[in-house]
Amino acid sequence: MINLLPPQRLANLRLARSNTILRRYIELVIISVIILLAAVALAYYFLHDQQVNTRQTVELNQQKITQLEPFQKQAQQLSLTVNTIAGLMAHNVKFSEMLTQVGGVTPSGAVLTGLQFSIEDLKSPLIISAQVDTEQKAAILRNNLAGSTLFSKAEIQSITQTGASGTTSSVPNNSDTTAGAGVASTSPYKFTTVINAYFKNNTVVGKP
Repeated sequence: MINLLPPQRLANLRLARSNTILRRYIELVIISVIILLAAVALAYYFLHDQQVNTRQTVELNQQKITQLEPFQKQAQQLSLTVNTIAGLMAHNVKFSEMLTQVGGVTPSGAVLTGLQFSIEDLKSPLIISAQVDTEQKAAILRNNLAGSTLFSKAEIQSITQTGASGTTSSVPNNSDTTAGAGVASTSPYKFTTVINAYFKNNTVVGKP
């Protein structure tokens, strides 16, 4: 087929055809961009809505946790009480038995004047006050206490010399359970010592 159109007319037709194809590509790109923007907007809407719901759920759970805090504290206190009772039942050492054991390791030349301890604080030491005739007897008493089956260690807190008349007073009673009495003025003991004896981990002291 012979095209008899003038060259200018033929060029215009080709340009018109190219413009039509280009316009279609542009329209396709615009539609694609619109679809992409719509998808992004829809995704943002759902994400924002999910974020709001999550925040509301967290706030609601936080309110529930706040309401349950008193019950949690009560449960913890109850658990602590149960554990303490179990420990007392499993490893209870009577105060009278403890006196017998401490008296059994007290060397000759030493006399107990006071015992102080707390049955509420299981980690607190037993404060032993004693009078001895020599300073060496205080060290022997400490060693005997540390080597007993009742205590894990013992530490001398002080050694003081009594007055000229040999009088001294017992250690003040500031704890839950105490035992002891002052030594008479005719006491031959020249020194007063205070020893902290720490119970072993599996030992709990109870009242008689």
